[in-house]
Amino acid sequence: MKGTVGLFDSGLGGLITARYLHQLRPDLSLLYYGDTAHLPYGDKSPAQIRAYTREIVSFLVEKGAEAIVIACNTASAVAHEVAVEAAQGLPVFDAIQPALARLLNSTPATIGIIGTYTTITSGVYRDPLREAGYLVQERPTPLLVPMIEEGWLDHPATHATIETYLSALGEIDTLLLACTHYPLIEPAIRRYYQTTGKPVQILSTARLLAEAVATTLPRAEDLSPPSLQIWVSDPNPRFQALAERFWGTALPIMPASTSPTALAKSPAP
Repeated sequence: MKGTVGLFDSGLGGLITARYLHQLRPDLSLLYYGDTAHLPYGDKSPAQIRAYTREIVSFLVEKGAEAIVIACNTASAVAHEVAVEAAQGLPVFDAIQPALARLLNSTPATIGIIGTYTTITSGVYRDPLREAGYLVQERPTPLLVPMIEEGWLDHPATHATIETYLSALGEIDTLLLACTHYPLIEPAIRRYYQTTGKPVQILSTARLLAEAVATTLPRAEDLSPPSLQIWVSDPNPRFQALAERFWGTALPIMPASTSPTALAKSPAP
């Protein structure tokens, strides 16, 4: 394996997974596709998400990806099989299985889950957890992704929305952030639980997914410097600014329509 991994999501969320993966496996080159023209995925139909997934995975394979990471809970919930088909035999990782594996190997507890409407209504977390005897409290939290993409990470409206959503979950022991965008507001979520006085373990599907990819893929055989390439379906300054704020350095973000021959690889930070 040369060490090139393709990741995708509707926006910033998958880039968070990419950042975690880069920290764990700096030997890997990363190809990232942010489908900013269609975010958020959580309010799209499963058929539409499958269509986006097929197109994006094919794009990443064409660019040289040797493994595909569905860095999106919504797409993982409804389009995994489509991604496998489009990947043409390449390894495919999704955001759901690492989180389920972690939860199903934990001490029985009351688990709270927040995510998009599509993720929550699909039952991909709820059904296997309840079957294994866990108590599960779920809540679709559709307002959070638009707020994150707007850059409202520490905004009064975001704090109020988080309080409204989380208070509706009731008493829980563990909270699963079932959207790869949510680590960006994890400090605000932790602040809410500090005010309740009850300790709650917080797990992130973005982090768990990156750990699963990092421990599964073999070391890269190619000794050339790893690279980072990012495409978005709808370039906008807000995405650029937030992405660079999270990554900590300038990023080589290109429109997805750009010809492959025109893309210059940029060193990963």
